[in-house]
Amino acid sequence: MKKEISLKSIIFITVITFIMVCCIWCRFELPFQNKINNADKILRSIAVSQTISPQRLFVKTWRITRNSYIDKTLNNQSWLKWKIRYLKHIKTMDDANVAINTMLSSLNDPYTKFLESDGFSKQMMMLDSKITGTGLIFNKTDTGVMVNHIMVNSPAQTANIKAGDTIVSINGMTPDNKDFYSLMENIDKNKNTKVNLVIKRNNEFINKELTVGDIPLKNMNCTITNDNIGIITLSDIMGEKSVMEFKSMLEKTNNTKGIIIDLRNNYGGILINAVQMANYMFDVDKIISIESRINRQYQIYSANERIFKPKPVVILINKKTASAAEIFAGSLRDNINAIIMGEKSFGKNTIQQVIPLANKTGLIITTDKYILPNGEDIHQNGLKPQIELDKNKTQKDEQMQSAINLINDLVKN
Repeated sequence: MKKEISLKSIIFITVITFIMVCCIWCRFELPFQNKINNADKILRSIAVSQTISPQRLFVKTWRITRNSYIDKTLNNQSWLKWKIRYLKHIKTMDDANVAINTMLSSLNDPYTKFLESDGFSKQMMMLDSKITGTGLIFNKTDTGVMVNHIMVNSPAQTANIKAGDTIVSINGMTPDNKDFYSLMENIDKNKNTKVNLVIKRNNEFINKELTVGDIPLKNMNCTITNDNIGIITLSDIMGEKSVMEFKSMLEKTNNTKGIIIDLRNNYGGILINAVQMANYMFDVDKIISIESRINRQYQIYSANERIFKPKPVVILINKKTASAAEIFAGSLRDNINAIIMGEKSFGKNTIQQVIPLANKTGLIITTDKYILPNGEDIHQNGLKPQIELDKNKTQKDEQMQSAINLINDLVKN
């Protein structure tokens, strides 16, 4: 068994290294991206299927951090001290969790963190653009649970549950039972579990049955206004389908007089997705530079796969626009003169990798940072919009209308 685990570990590290090198040196084309996705899924299954001792899990995390973290000084400290302090005291997984979390917190980096089993599972589902659950978004009330929203393509939608319904019992349990609300909060955790609900709608009691299952997440939307302006809204850049969805939306807006890309509240996502999305917007130009832990810069260029037809582009951002979304916005500003409008963005220029570990755990670790095509480092500074919106315009529709007006003005001129 020890030899088998050792071999898997060697395979895991070798393939991870190969992927990292390829990501830096290659121009990002869709066939290559598919290979990365497939390799990543294989690595996940190899890693999470391993069961190792808590001590070995700690040492593995300690070693990966020492060798891969962007800051070679590890926040100006001796990394060996953590192994000396904790290794002999770790007996259980709880001990390992505490030791790893304490060790990583010493880096003073909010983006580097250890993922225990539940957290790692949720992270992987987000990367796959899906979650597991019922699709019920609800609030507690005195008489039960009020349904606020139903997720698209969810079991709740299939069961024809509607916003405004009140859930008065679940699996025979009613609100007067002390465990009722705990049960409601935990029904999403067990896939394929049958859930029997009694809902109240317009004073009528209705029995509903649904099964907890996978819900595909839709993170993009495209509309065309009456005056022929395309609006592409991106809530994140996470899932492996994001690139193809964005390409499809670009094609839909090919005949519009201008497009607005709404990145407000977009916290980012996967670097490769942002790079490939930019790749569809312009010809052979620099998308970003990546600076490694040894202060070496690698340039990433587009792969000459532009499908965008030149026209005015306005990008809406706000203080919650971050990371990969900032990469995307900045590369369009620097390469096709897209106009950034709104308020200053969050300012996150570090790149993280999600590394599967044994015992169904994982590590998110900061490994590199990016610099925009014009040489701008936005860390803690954010992207400053060329046009700042009136601070009184706090509503999304007002901000969007300002962007629409700008497109119309640009077309006239």
